Amino acid sequence: MNRKKQSVFVRFGPAIKVVVFCLFTCGLGLGYVWQKHQITHLGRQIKKSEEQLTKIRHENKLDSHALSQLRSPQLLDQRARQLQLGLSMPRPEQIVVLLDHKPEANPTRMAAQRQIKAQQKSSSAKRH
Repeated sequence: MNRKKQSVFVRFGPAIKVVVFCLFTCGLGLGYVWQKHQITHLGRQIKKSEEQLTKIRHENKLDSHALSQLRSPQLLDQRARQLQLGLSMPRPEQIVVLLDHKPEANPTRMAAQRQIKAQQKSSSAKRH
């Protein structure tokens, strides 16, 4: 056979197949390494975020405790005396109690209103 008369694909076909196979294999290897790197990177980010969350929860607990201490009546009374504000407990006649008039907020009032409506219906039914 004459090599000059063979097509280019027949002569270089096996070499092209090998190059394509090598490129495909290298691409798979690089993809695998990149994926493993991403998994490791995300794992570190998750661990860092969990540590921050734990730290923030601890700080929140400390701040909550400090706030509850600052709101304590004893501490407020002591601080008012230190600053000489002249504050004292109010007399009973100085206390004003505000009632919530929302029906859903006051079940006793809601029940009383139902009874009044039922009585009004029964009395109006007796009239007719």
